This record gives sequence, C-alpha cells and structure tokens, in this order.
Amino acid sequence: MAPRRLPAAALCCMILHTTSAFSPPLSSIVQRRSTTVESSGTVLLSQYNDDVCAYHNTLSDSRRQFLLSTAAAAISLPLITPPVYAEDEEVPMKKFVDNAQPSLFIIDVPKRFFAIRRSAKGDLPDEKTGQGRRGGTIFTAGDMAKAEVIAVERFPTRAMLEDEGYQPSGDLTTFTSIGDPTAIATLLLRRREKDKPGTQNTALLDKDSVSLSTDGTTLTFSLRQQINVEKPELLMEEMGVSELFRTTLCKATLASNDGQMMAVFASALDQDYAGPDGAALRKAVDSFTATDQSASS
Repeated sequence: MAPRRLPAAALCCMILHTTSAFSPPLSSIVQRRSTTVESSGTVLLSQYNDDVCAYHNTLSDSRRQFLLSTAAAAISLPLITPPVYAEDEEVPMKKFVDNAQPSLFIIDVPKRFFAIRRSAKGDLPDEKTGQGRRGGTIFTAGDMAKAEVIAVERFPTRAMLEDEGYQPSGDLTTFTSIGDPTAIATLLLRRREKDKPGTQNTALLDKDSVSLSTDGTTLTFSLRQQINVEKPELLMEEMGVSELFRTTLCKATLASNDGQMMAVFASALDQDYAGPDGAALRKAVDSFTATDQSASS
C-alpha cells in the first residue's frame, strides 16, 4: 500500500517555520492535527485557522501581520490534493516580476504556488538595518499542502557582517572581496537561524555545495535540516517514513549594486525534493535575478 501524505492542515503548520519569513515551529499543533484531523475540508480549515490565531498571540510585533497574511492566503486556497507528477514530468512554472517600486528581482516559481508580495513601502526592509515588517523578507511563495517554500530576502551586506562582529571596510561589491565563500555561506546560515527557537534542529551547511560565480557576485549552496518528530510511528503510518528531513537551496547575490545583498531560499521535504518538485525548486533558484539598482540610485 502506498504511503499516505500528512493531512494538508498538518503540513500547513510545518511550513510556517521553514524560512525566516515565517514564525517559530508549531510542533505541538502539528502533532495534534495529525491525530485528530477530520475528513471535512471545512472543519480542517476552521480548526487550522483557530490554531494559527492562538499561536499568533506569541509572535513578535514585526512578524504578526505577515503570519496572518500567509495563513489567509493558504486557507483561502481550495483544499485539494496537490498534483502528483511522474518522475520525468516537469512542473509547470510561471514568471514573477517584482512590480513594486523599486523593482528588485525576477524569479520563476511553480504555477501552483501561492505568492505573497510586498505591496507597501513598509514591506521593504530598512536600508541600514535590513529589518522591516516582515524581517528581511520581501517575497514568499509556496505550496502549503506539500510544505514547499520559496523566500526572497534583502539586507545590507555591511549590516550582516557587523551583526557577526566584523568591521567591514573596502570593497563589498563581490563575495571574493568580502572573504571565503564557505565562511560567508555560514554567516548566511547563522543569520537565518537566529529567529529559530532552541527546540528546532539547526540546519547544516553542505560545504561541498558551496559555489561562487566567475564574477564573484553570486554564491550558491544548500542546507539540510532534520525536523523534530514526536511520534515516529504516526509518521510511518501517514507517510511511510519515521524521519523527516528538509533540503534548502540558496542563491545569494550582490548584483543589485546598491550595497544590499539579496538571497533566495527554496526548500522542500526530501521526499518531494527527490522528484520533479526538487527540479522545479532548482529552476526557481537558478532563475532568480536581482535587478541592478545602480542606475536609479
């Protein structure tokens, strides 16, 4: 018998902490939802909405509005089984162009992904601190039913280094001039880990995946994280596995030429990453392009 997927509402909860755009883990909610999920889609959405609202009260002010908008976008989608693709079938993609002012990036994402884009001036992180209403995140797309997320972040290169105790000076326009690529990837990982609670496993950098473009302006790498599972036997019953791992692809770039670093993070559970969904996420990361801001600055 083929393994079953976790109910959509349970995976919705898991998605909310897979990127720094979202909030801390809802492990207890996931566990409860896995064991008490109803067959009615209406009941599922109602219970999930109640859980999100209750958990929302524990969040910092800077992240509350974004969590609510994320949950609203997710639960407004029809509760249907996500498409299953053959191993050799490509996932349909769509192009997203940041149409806010200034336009900052272009990226291809799977057509089925919902998208939350910045729509107001306050959605753009501060030019000096890299913090805004949504932290450093300016775009998020994902599939709530499959716990797949793509997030775009923007923050000052200088601020990232200063937060780690460095006193940056000189040329910061290429990763080559900033320092060792693996060390920079580690700093980016640590930046993403800051908002995670102590109960969540730390993502690990695959040092062999670190790669620098020939012009020194683009850095790519991957992360892997084990997800805490309170009842492995339930997971085995629902999904056919006793452990859950998440793979995250990252592409950081300095191509905007405005002192800001932009990075895209695309992640999925290993079961999905191994198939067409993983290929789609790799395409999304490869397609990500930061818009040159030097002419408008």
